[in-house]
Amino acid sequence: MLQKVADLMERARQAIGQGIIYKLGSGGMKPEQASPANQDNECDCSGFAVWALGMSRMTNHPLYLKFNQGWINTDSICLDAKQSTGFFTEISQPRVGCLVVFPKNSDYGHVGIVSDVANNETIKVIHCSSSNYKKFDDAIQETSPEVFDVPDRIFAWFDGIIG
Repeated sequence: MLQKVADLMERARQAIGQGIIYKLGSGGMKPEQASPANQDNECDCSGFAVWALGMSRMTNHPLYLKFNQGWINTDSICLDAKQSTGFFTEISQPRVGCLVVFPKNSDYGHVGIVSDVANNETIKVIHCSSSNYKKFDDAIQETSPEVFDVPDRIFAWFDGIIG
């Protein structure tokens, strides 16, 4: 099912203010639900991003099955975008509605949804993180993009988005 950018952004923003707890490997399993969180109100960055896109973080797509048993996470999103064989295509400039993502480096990977762009620069990102939870008691926030200022960051467009 194709989705418009405006609908994606509305869905992503509706998750803000739900008091979601950050927990790695949680959430994003049931895209039909009104929240990306699991039954314990927990979610992580990739769980939030795929839920906002209307997907489950588990897939039977061959690329994901081969790479990591079907999990959609930061590493697999980056691999997919660079190969353009699955759900995502790497783009050179940020666009509202694209994912900004970097794979797991020595500590962690991260993904968010670009929510504001000016002069080809990311201004704001909606993302789920432990630092958001520590600061706001709510893991999903719309913030400045500093956490994504890393060398291996890419922008990925979900092929199910139009507009």
